[in-house]
Amino acid sequence: MAAVLISICITLTACGQSTAEIKSLVDERFQVLLAEIPTVTPAPSITPSPTTTPQPTPTVVAFLPTPTPMTILPTPTPITITPIPTATPQPIVNFNQVYSKISASVFKITAGNGHGTGWIIESGLIATNEHVVRGQTTVTVHQVSHEPFKATVIATDSKRDIALLAYNKSVTLDPNAIPLSLGTTTNADLAQPLMALGYSGEAPVNNGIVDLPSANVGVLSLIIDLGPNSRGYTLVMDVPVDPGDSGGPVVNSTGEVVGMTTGVVETSTAGQRVVGTFYALHVDEIKSSLPALKSGLSR
Repeated sequence: MAAVLISICITLTACGQSTAEIKSLVDERFQVLLAEIPTVTPAPSITPSPTTTPQPTPTVVAFLPTPTPMTILPTPTPITITPIPTATPQPIVNFNQVYSKISASVFKITAGNGHGTGWIIESGLIATNEHVVRGQTTVTVHQVSHEPFKATVIATDSKRDIALLAYNKSVTLDPNAIPLSLGTTTNADLAQPLMALGYSGEAPVNNGIVDLPSANVGVLSLIIDLGPNSRGYTLVMDVPVDPGDSGGPVVNSTGEVVGMTTGVVETSTAGQRVVGTFYALHVDEIKSSLPALKSGLSR
């Protein structure tokens, strides 16, 4: 605005006006210019904001999973450990004494072109397999250290494979050749030791006299029932026997007869090869058949 007034003054002076006129004109122009200046609206007073009260920092709480209720087990009853007593050592079965006691009662039976084994079941009577004497009425009995003698087939049981031979009681026998005791055997005897005596193979004969019978030892594996038309109750054992041992006695550790050798299993019912399995007729079948055989009844 001062610049405008100066400009007016310079202009008026240049025009030759008087000082009073100039002053009046300047005042007039000043008022005009002053009126043209807009009135400044005063800025509203700023109400001061209240001081913010600091908020406490919240404590973050982690929510833990609800625990699974636990079942409190009862206090266990203390276990008293009872020491197991040391087992009393059992003597190993030694069949040597048994063999020495019964071997003189076991014979080689020659029938036709074949042979087998027999043993004294009663005074004057010898038991063997039916298939050993099949088709024969008279057989030759060979013994150790004494002359052979003849025996007659008095009856057979082809179902059980048993034959009963009778000999003259006047023949000379070894003093130890006595009837063998018949025992018994059940499933409770499984895995118990057994011994089989017999004349397997081509046992040498010298003037009708033979050597001692062979002895083979094993255990009772199983007792099976082959049925009334096929030997009935039979011992399954791992006592190795061979052709010629048929009809020989199978004894337990006390020397009692519990079976009679009948054969070897070579194939299963499914046709598979079987090794190490042998059969012996159960002594109960012998006991059952004996009365009829002694009466001369065959079947």
